[in-house]
Amino acid sequence: MMFQFDIRSTEKRFMLKRNYLHVLVSLTVLFVTAAQSKCQAGNDDGSGIPAAYGVRWKLVVDEVNDYLAPCERIGLAKGFQPTDFDQIAPFSQMKLCNVLQKEEGEATVTYAGDPGFSLTGSNGNVFVEIPRHYALRYIKDGYEYRFVSDKPLPGFVVDPAFVEDGRELPAIYVSAYEAHVRDGKMLSISGVYPTADGTRPEYRSFARANGPGYGILDIRTLNLLQNLFLVEYATRDSQAAVGGGWGKILQPSRGARLRCTLAEKNTNRFVVSEWRSSLSQKLFVGSAIQMVDWNDQHSVLANERTILRVEADTPQKGMTSIYFDGPPLDTTTDMMLGGAAQKTGWADSLQTPSGHTKLNGGGTDASYRCAVRYRYMENLWGNVWHYIDGLNFKNGQAYVCDNMHDHASDVTSGAYRLTGITQEIQTDNGTVGGDRERNYMKNLTFDPAHPLLALPLDYVNQGVDAVPHAQTTPRLGSDTLRNHNFGDYYYLSTSATCYVHGGGFDHYWRCGLFTLRGWQTDTRRWYLYGARMIYKPL
Repeated sequence: MMFQFDIRSTEKRFMLKRNYLHVLVSLTVLFVTAAQSKCQAGNDDGSGIPAAYGVRWKLVVDEVNDYLAPCERIGLAKGFQPTDFDQIAPFSQMKLCNVLQKEEGEATVTYAGDPGFSLTGSNGNVFVEIPRHYALRYIKDGYEYRFVSDKPLPGFVVDPAFVEDGRELPAIYVSAYEAHVRDGKMLSISGVYPTADGTRPEYRSFARANGPGYGILDIRTLNLLQNLFLVEYATRDSQAAVGGGWGKILQPSRGARLRCTLAEKNTNRFVVSEWRSSLSQKLFVGSAIQMVDWNDQHSVLANERTILRVEADTPQKGMTSIYFDGPPLDTTTDMMLGGAAQKTGWADSLQTPSGHTKLNGGGTDASYRCAVRYRYMENLWGNVWHYIDGLNFKNGQAYVCDNMHDHASDVTSGAYRLTGITQEIQTDNGTVGGDRERNYMKNLTFDPAHPLLALPLDYVNQGVDAVPHAQTTPRLGSDTLRNHNFGDYYYLSTSATCYVHGGGFDHYWRCGLFTLRGWQTDTRRWYLYGARMIYKPL
C-alpha cells in the first residue's frame, strides 16, 4: 500500500497532539530544580551531562595539542559507532522521499520503497525528510558540547531550522541532490548535471518557483546538518568520516594546457596536443567535462558532456582526441578543455544511508574522486559550492534572518539582525599542499543568545607567512592540519556579501561539511558555484 499524505492536514493533527504534549512538558518542568534548568540540566547520573546523544571536543587554544585532540562521545552516545545511529531517532527517521507539489499549493510525500517513488522526477523532487528534534550546545571548561534528542529535555530547544514565523514545523526537507535548473525551476533529481554559473538571487528565485516554502540551503539548516553529523560520527572531519568527495577533478585552466589544437565542425571530439597520462586520472572516462574560453576561463562555451573514450595519436601522431557524448558542436582553437561538476545520482548505488562510491581515475589522490552522501544527501561537500541563504555579510560582519520567506540579498536590517559575534578576516588562499597552506579553521563562533548558530570563528598560524607542510612542531603544517580538527580551510573578507559552502570539484582536501568560503558576492558567477534546495511546509 502506497503511503502518501498531505503535509498540511497531517501537520494540523500533529500540532493538536503537540499542544497536549506541551502542557505535560510544562507541568513537568515546574518540578525540575533550578540547577537542572541550566544548560547542563536533564542529567541522569549526576555528571552534568544530559540524558541525550552527545559529543564534545576541546576548544583549540594550543594550536598543536588541542588541534590534534579527538572528539569524545558523551551521554547516551558513549560506546556507540556511527552505524548504531541507524536505530536511533531522529537519525533513523531521516527518510528519502518524493515531494510532489500540487497546483493548489499543497504537497504530497511518497517515501522510498512505496509505489510510485522515483529518483528521476516523475513523482516530484527527491528530498530527505528530517523530523523535528531538539538540540543543546554550550561551552564549558574549555570544551564545546553538542547534544541531539528526539524528545524535549530541560535546557534543550527545538532546532531553529524547524521554526518559521514562530511556528514549529513537524519536519523539514533537504534535497537529496544538488540543484538542476530546468525551465526556470529548481529540481532535485538523479542523473542530471548540477546547474552552475548562477548567482545567489537567481538560485533563490529558481527554488521559489516551485511554490511557497521552497528555498536554497540556509545557514540554520546547514547548522542542523552539522550538528547531526557531529553527534553521529564524533569527529569534525567529514572527509575522513564519510569520504573525500569530488575534489580532484581538473579545473579548466591555462596551466593544464588543454587548448584545442584542431578546430572541427559538428563534432563529438576535442583534439589537444599536450595530453599527459596523468590527465586520465583527473579527466577519467565517465567524468563530466566542459569547454571554456582560452582567454577567459570563467566563460563557459559548452558543458553537460561526459567523456566516452580517449584515443592517442588521433587524428595524427602527437595529437589526442577526447570523445564526448551529447549533441555535436563546433570546436575552435580558442577553447580549452577541463573537468566539470559530475552528474547527480552516483551515490544511488550505495546500500547505506551514508558513505562514498568507488574511487575513480586511480592514482594517489583517487580518494578525492568519488561521490559522497550523508543520510541520503549526496555531495554535501565537493562537486560544486552551494550558496547559503539566510546570512548576509557587510564589512566582515554577519547578519542572519530567521524566516525563509524574508531571505534576500544585500539586506542588513529589518528581518536581518546583526549577530554580535566577531569573525576574523583571512584572505590568503595559500598554496594547496604547500608551505603557505596554513590557515585552517580553528574554532566555531558561540553566542549564548543564539547558541546553535555556529560559524567559522578563527584560524591557526595567524601572522605566520609559511609553515613547512610536513612540520608537526612547534606549528602544524598542511599535511597535519587538513587531517585533524575540522580539516577545513578558513575564508572571510570584508568585501564578501554571502557564503558558499562545501567546496568545488577542484577543492581537493579543503572540501568539507564545515567549509564556508566568505569571499563570495551575491552576483559573482562561476562554473564552481551551484545550489541545494530545501522545502519547509509553511
